[in-house]
Amino acid sequence: MTGPVSGASPRGPAIDFTDVTTTIDDTPVLFRLGLHLAPGTVTVLMGPSGSGKTTLVRHLAGLVAPGRGTVTVDGVDVHAAGEAQLRQLRRGMSVLFGGPSVFESSLFGSLSAYDNLAYALDGRGLSPERVERIAMHRLREMRLHDRADTLPAELPAHGRKRLAIARTLAVEAPVLVLDELETGLDAAHADTLVAAVREQHERTGATVLVTTHDIALARELADTVAILCHGRIVACGPPSELLHGVTDADDFDRRFRISDFLGPPDPEATRAELDGPRRRSRTIELDPRLLVPALVVLALVTSYCLFLLLTR
Repeated sequence: MTGPVSGASPRGPAIDFTDVTTTIDDTPVLFRLGLHLAPGTVTVLMGPSGSGKTTLVRHLAGLVAPGRGTVTVDGVDVHAAGEAQLRQLRRGMSVLFGGPSVFESSLFGSLSAYDNLAYALDGRGLSPERVERIAMHRLREMRLHDRADTLPAELPAHGRKRLAIARTLAVEAPVLVLDELETGLDAAHADTLVAAVREQHERTGATVLVTTHDIALARELADTVAILCHGRIVACGPPSELLHGVTDADDFDRRFRISDFLGPPDPEATRAELDGPRRRSRTIELDPRLLVPALVVLALVTSYCLFLLLTR
């Protein structure tokens, strides 16, 4: 495997989540969240299960509106767009939702593997010959070319996941979203998947959002890693910095989830946020490299103050 793609011509739009607050069944999920996806880059969103990654993806796809805040694609508010504009926005996205079996809902059980890809390309002004070339290329890429006539139910679970990924990649939309990318995928095909996503990004310059728990996959794919914890983005930066020294889930928890001193959003504060007047949001970004020096300086100042008090 090689490092993240660089130098791609940005063709994908900028995506912004601004001051997003969301509750589900009165439980705070996202709280004053802010996240910027730069045009033509790959952002990998990481966080514990239940932290709100899939909710964020559903906000972006226009399926669920946030209780407060905005989600914009190239400056267009997804949830304020009219029907025609929303349809156009969605046409510019290719989204694979995560979950243990959710990805299978993106496949048509009555269509063969090949026909599933051909159907995704229908109505995009492509000649039948071009459709065939793209569909077979994606099937070969996911090592399914010898199963082109097979129905999804006749494939193993990891085969169905690879078929769903092939279908998502085939569209080559300016915005590519892959939720819980590693779920249902066997380790033997991880390199294939990374190579396919990177090749498409390098060639098309799409803006890519990937959610995953897989630390190695994040290192391989990401231009930027964003950490979602307790409903907020608690860190954002290059994987070489944010994930340096992180080798497993315990390391990840210690660095981000356990050390997040703010903790989960308070339900009362969340209700007040949703019910209160609208305001201009302000985003403060903290460089994680400055955290340790800042704590050392704070400890020294505190020790000096205590010394002065005790020697008076």
